Amino acid sequence: MIQGQYRYAILQSPEEVTPLKFRGHVRREIEAIQASAQHAEDIIIVRLFVLEKVLFALGSRKVDSLLHSIVAKCPNIQRIELEALLRPLSQDEMQEAAEEAQGMLLTLGDWVMASGATLGPASRAS
Repeated sequence: MIQGQYRYAILQSPEEVTPLKFRGHVRREIEAIQASAQHAEDIIIVRLFVLEKVLFALGSRKVDSLLHSIVAKCPNIQRIELEALLRPLSQDEMQEAAEEAQGMLLTLGDWVMASGATLGPASRAS
């Protein structure tokens, strides 16, 4: 029986976060998500929306290194999905991203059930 929860966390780096402040901001936000894990078996996927200008200023190697180091230090964070933006997402767009993530979680839960595994009572959370 799988005891943990599958969760998606949606983050958007605020427009005022500069490339110099990006590393600290992302670490704090993702460490807060890690701290919210209730069980060692929880699996959390983070979808991170960042303005392209910040990503380009940092360079792909630095961003990749940062995200890999965060995943290595946070045992419940399975992966971080990075999405580059030309402009910040509106509230409606953030809601749409959350609904899409919820749909992916339901599909994953159905796939796990079809594989013959048994989900614990708290394993289908948003």
